[in-house]
Amino acid sequence: MAGRGKLIAVMGDEDTVTGFLLGGIGELDKHRRPNFLVVEKETSLAEIEETFRWCQECSGDRGPRGPEERVPPAGSPTVSALCPSLSLFPVGRGFLAREDVGMILISQALAEQIRPAVAAHARALPAVLEIPSKDHPYDPARDSVLRRARGLFAPDELR
Repeated sequence: MAGRGKLIAVMGDEDTVTGFLLGGIGELDKHRRPNFLVVEKETSLAEIEETFRWCQECSGDRGPRGPEERVPPAGSPTVSALCPSLSLFPVGRGFLAREDVGMILISQALAEQIRPAVAAHARALPAVLEIPSKDHPYDPARDSVLRRARGLFAPDELR
Protein backbone atom coordinates (compact mmCIF):
# COMPACT_ATOMS: atom_id res chain seq x y z
CA MET A 1 0.00 0.00 0.00
CA ALA A 2 1.45 3.37 -1.00
CA GLY A 3 2.07 5.90 1.74
CA ARG A 4 0.60 9.35 1.76
CA GLY A 5 2.73 12.09 0.19
CA LYS A 6 3.94 15.22 1.90
CA LEU A 7 2.13 18.54 1.77
CA ILE A 8 3.37 21.86 0.48
CA ALA A 9 2.80 24.66 2.99
CA VAL A 10 2.65 28.29 1.89
CA MET A 11 3.05 31.57 3.78
CA GLY A 12 2.60 34.96 2.19
CA ASP A 13 0.27 37.77 1.24
CA GLU A 14 -3.34 37.07 0.31
CA ASP A 15 -2.79 37.02 -3.46
CA THR A 16 0.19 34.66 -3.27
CA VAL A 17 -1.52 32.20 -0.93
CA THR A 18 -4.80 32.36 -2.85
CA GLY A 19 -2.98 31.49 -6.07
CA PHE A 20 -1.47 28.38 -4.52
CA LEU A 21 -4.80 27.42 -2.93
CA LEU A 22 -6.49 27.71 -6.32
CA GLY A 23 -3.76 25.41 -7.62
CA GLY A 24 -4.94 22.79 -5.13
CA ILE A 25 -2.41 22.72 -2.30
CA GLY A 26 -4.79 23.73 0.50
CA GLU A 27 -5.54 21.08 3.11
CA LEU A 28 -6.52 20.70 6.76
CA ASP A 29 -4.98 17.89 8.77
CA LYS A 30 -6.92 15.70 11.19
CA HIS A 31 -6.45 18.36 13.88
CA ARG A 32 -7.95 21.01 11.56
CA ARG A 33 -4.61 22.82 11.10
CA PRO A 34 -4.25 24.43 7.65
CA ASN A 35 -1.08 24.16 5.59
CA PHE A 36 -1.13 27.86 4.72
CA LEU A 37 -0.96 31.27 6.38
CA VAL A 38 -2.28 34.48 4.86
CA VAL A 39 -0.26 37.35 6.32
CA GLU A 40 -2.09 40.64 6.61
CA LYS A 41 -1.17 43.97 8.19
CA GLU A 42 -2.71 42.83 11.48
CA THR A 43 -0.76 39.55 11.62
CA SER A 44 1.77 39.68 14.45
CA LEU A 45 5.40 38.74 13.96
CA ALA A 46 5.01 36.17 16.77
CA GLU A 47 2.17 34.45 14.90
CA ILE A 48 4.17 34.39 11.66
CA GLU A 49 7.22 32.91 13.35
CA GLU A 50 5.24 30.37 15.37
CA THR A 51 3.39 29.22 12.26
CA PHE A 52 6.74 28.72 10.53
CA ARG A 53 8.75 26.96 13.19
CA TRP A 54 8.84 24.90 16.33
CA CYS A 55 9.41 27.01 19.46
CA GLN A 56 13.15 26.52 20.11
CA GLU A 57 12.83 27.99 23.59
CA CYS A 58 10.31 25.29 24.48
CA SER A 59 11.98 22.27 22.91
CA GLY A 60 15.63 23.20 23.35
CA ASP A 61 16.50 22.23 19.78
CA ARG A 62 15.59 22.94 16.17
CA GLY A 63 12.66 20.56 15.98
CA PRO A 64 10.25 18.40 17.90
CA ARG A 65 11.84 15.55 19.81
CA GLY A 66 9.28 12.88 19.26
CA PRO A 67 5.81 12.05 17.95
CA GLU A 68 4.21 13.09 21.22
CA GLU A 69 5.35 16.67 20.60
CA ARG A 70 4.29 16.75 16.95
CA VAL A 71 0.58 16.13 17.42
CA PRO A 72 -1.03 17.55 20.52
CA PRO A 73 -3.51 15.19 22.19
CA ALA A 74 -6.90 16.48 23.25
CA GLY A 75 -6.56 18.80 26.23
CA SER A 76 -2.82 19.26 25.64
CA PRO A 77 -1.07 22.33 26.99
CA THR A 78 -0.58 25.33 24.78
CA VAL A 79 2.83 26.70 24.01
CA SER A 80 2.10 29.48 26.51
CA ALA A 81 2.05 26.89 29.30
CA LEU A 82 5.45 25.58 28.21
CA CYS A 83 7.00 28.82 26.95
CA PRO A 84 5.56 32.02 28.45
CA SER A 85 7.01 34.15 25.64
CA LEU A 86 4.39 32.76 23.23
CA SER A 87 0.67 32.40 23.71
CA LEU A 88 -2.48 31.11 22.06
CA PHE A 89 -0.70 28.57 19.83
CA PRO A 90 -1.14 24.83 20.33
CA VAL A 91 1.98 22.70 20.65
CA GLY A 92 3.30 21.63 17.25
CA ARG A 93 1.49 24.26 15.21
CA GLY A 94 4.58 25.28 13.24
CA PHE A 95 5.09 23.91 9.74
CA LEU A 96 8.58 22.72 10.70
CA ALA A 97 7.06 20.57 13.46
CA ARG A 98 4.58 18.82 11.17
CA GLU A 99 5.46 15.40 9.75
CA ASP A 100 3.01 15.84 6.87
CA VAL A 101 4.74 18.96 5.46
CA GLY A 102 7.54 18.31 2.97
CA MET A 103 8.06 21.81 1.60
CA ILE A 104 7.40 25.33 2.86
CA LEU A 105 6.98 28.12 0.33
CA ILE A 106 7.45 31.50 1.99
CA SER A 107 7.45 34.90 0.35
CA GLN A 108 10.91 36.40 0.47
CA ALA A 109 9.65 39.60 2.11
CA LEU A 110 8.09 37.51 4.88
CA ALA A 111 11.24 35.39 5.23
CA GLU A 112 13.21 38.60 5.80
CA GLN A 113 10.96 39.42 8.76
CA ILE A 114 11.71 36.07 10.42
CA ARG A 115 15.22 35.58 9.00
CA PRO A 116 16.73 34.09 12.23
CA ALA A 117 14.09 31.33 12.24
CA VAL A 118 14.56 30.62 8.52
CA ALA A 119 18.36 30.59 8.84
CA ALA A 120 18.20 28.27 11.88
CA HIS A 121 16.40 25.56 9.89
CA ALA A 122 19.09 23.05 8.89
CA ARG A 123 17.14 19.86 8.14
CA ALA A 124 16.48 18.63 4.60
CA LEU A 125 12.74 18.24 5.22
CA PRO A 126 10.73 20.26 5.10
CA ALA A 127 12.57 22.15 2.38
CA VAL A 128 12.15 25.93 2.66
CA LEU A 129 11.91 27.89 -0.58
CA GLU A 130 11.67 31.66 -0.76
CA ILE A 131 9.37 32.92 -3.50
CA PRO A 132 8.54 36.38 -4.88
CA SER A 133 5.30 38.11 -4.00
CA LYS A 134 3.15 40.61 -5.84
CA ASP A 135 4.79 43.63 -4.19
CA HIS A 136 8.35 42.32 -3.73
CA PRO A 137 10.34 40.77 -6.60
CA TYR A 138 12.71 37.91 -5.89
CA ASP A 139 16.24 38.98 -4.88
CA PRO A 140 18.79 36.12 -5.10
CA ALA A 141 21.20 38.03 -2.84
CA ARG A 142 18.74 37.74 0.07
CA ASP A 143 17.88 34.05 -0.38
CA SER A 144 19.50 32.03 2.43
CA VAL A 145 18.90 28.69 0.68
CA LEU A 146 20.64 29.91 -2.47
CA ARG A 147 23.56 31.22 -0.40
CA ARG A 148 23.94 27.79 1.24
CA ALA A 149 23.81 26.04 -2.14
CA ARG A 150 26.48 28.34 -3.54
CA GLY A 151 28.69 27.50 -0.58
CA LEU A 152 28.67 23.83 -1.62
CA PHE A 153 30.33 24.52 -4.97
CA ALA A 154 33.50 26.26 -6.04
CA PRO A 155 32.87 29.46 -8.06
CA ASP A 156 34.23 27.91 -11.28
CA GLU A 157 31.75 24.99 -10.99
CA LEU A 158 28.79 27.39 -11.19
CA ARG A 159 29.61 28.57 -14.76
